[in-house]
Formats: sequence, C-alpha cells, structure tokens
Amino acid sequence: MSHVFKTLYQHGSRPRHIWVICPFAGGSLSAFKSWMLLDQKILPEESLILLATYPGRDHRMRECPLASIAELANEMTDALMTWLTQTPLSIDARIQLCGHSMGAQVAYEVCQRFETYYGAQNPIQTLIISGCHAPHIESRRKLSHLNNDDFIDELIAIGSGSPVLKQHPELLPMFMPMLRADFLATENYYYPVRPSEGRLKHTSCVLVYGESDPEAWKSEVMAWHTWLTPQHSEIRTISISGDHFYITANPERFLKRISEQINKKIQTPIGTFAIKPCITNVSGDHHG
Repeated sequence: MSHVFKTLYQHGSRPRHIWVICPFAGGSLSAFKSWMLLDQKILPEESLILLATYPGRDHRMRECPLASIAELANEMTDALMTWLTQTPLSIDARIQLCGHSMGAQVAYEVCQRFETYYGAQNPIQTLIISGCHAPHIESRRKLSHLNNDDFIDELIAIGSGSPVLKQHPELLPMFMPMLRADFLATENYYYPVRPSEGRLKHTSCVLVYGESDPEAWKSEVMAWHTWLTPQHSEIRTISISGDHFYITANPERFLKRISEQINKKIQTPIGTFAIKPCITNVSGDHHG
C-alpha cells in the first residue's frame, strides 16, 4: 500500500468496489474512525475504502505539509496511478473518488489529471464532490492570516478543531504547520473566471451538500455544474441531513445515499479498462 493511503475498510482480497476519500482541511485518520466501524451490509462484497493522508499528519507527520491544491493533487495522482499498476484488481473494478470540503478540490484536480492521462478509459467511475463551493466562489471563512489563538477559535467554531489545542499550547508546533498549510491551500483555490466549458468529459459526478451546512450552501455546491460538463447527463445532486461534517458523523448514511445514485446508473456490467504504466507529475493548468 502506498504511504499516501490508509485502509479504512476492506471486505475481500480482490476489490471491485474501491472508494478513495480525500479529507477536509486538517483531516486525518482519527477524524475518520467512524469509517473503520462500517457495517458490512452497507457496501457490496469485495469493497475497499482508502483514505488519502496529506503530508504533515499521522504517519507522515515528519513530512513538510503542502500549501497548494495542485501539489496535493499531483502527489495523489502519482500515488493512485502507482497503486493501480501494482495492485491486483478485479477486471471490472472501478473507483469512486470522493472529496469533502478541501478534499473535493483535491479530488476534482486528481480526476482531471486522470482524464488527461486515461481519456475515456478513466478508471475513476464517479467523482463525488461533497460539502464544497465551486472554484469561482470565494471562501467566506478565511483562517490562514489569523494568529494562532484566533485560528484555533475559528477551527472550533467550524467543528474541525479540538479545545485541546487551546488547553495545551505545547501541541501547537506539531499541528499548526499542517493546519495552516491546508487552509492556505483551500483559500487560494479560487478562480473567479468560470470556464467556457466543463472540465470533465468522461466521469460521472455526484454533488453532495449538507442541509444544515453553514460552510457550503446548496447553491454554492450546485455551482460546480459550471466546472463539469454542461451537457453531462450524469451529474446527480443529493442532500444529507447534518452540518459540515456529515461525512464523519454518519458514514453509513453518506455511503448509502451515494451508492443509491451510483447504482441507478449502473444497470449493466461495466467494461474493462487498461491500466497504463504510471507517469509521474501528470499535471497542468486547468483553469485558463
């Protein structure tokens, strides 16, 4: 397994149903513990869920955090392509790439890089954009410029920070670099000029928003349509009850709702795809 990914859930040895999760800013393995306790009835047999681990946290604590969505996407693209070439998969295996909040920005960029490389044979079957405003909408809540005390207060207000950081300032040198890098990356992912056409040509998409999410309103999530493909027949939208962190509060409900949408589309066996040898740094400027 690549050092970029941690296994949250696995049922079977040759996965056919692969979920790759890109977490929110500050997200780490501990935030997704609920995903490690999933009921096996939620997903089909031969399912695998991987969590992307960004530099500067968990087992990658000693690595320098990346303060750029493009850099995070480049690294993850390389790691996922390498994993696909080295891992025995069922012949009809497909990937559901899911990003929440900042992770949605990373996932979108990864999906573009995969489409550039694989074209219509993209092994990413579905891109799931969850709890994130479209790139042409500026963040309403910005943290990267704040001092440590105000930064942590804002984290706690959002729900992604622990009061422990306030109570134990000696922990700040350990966690603040990656937290600041994450928020700098997501705040700078802003492209005010909308594209003339959608950026994804071959990948179905599911847009997800929380009914009580103050960080990403329904209209802001729906605005992603501009960045996909206007004529795309497979863009689906679902709402989930909860605030910004519905993805970790109730992963069973999250997976069930999305699986229902994906399964509506998949009524016949899907074709095979050929895994090309990995080429590193599949990147480019996608926002002209």
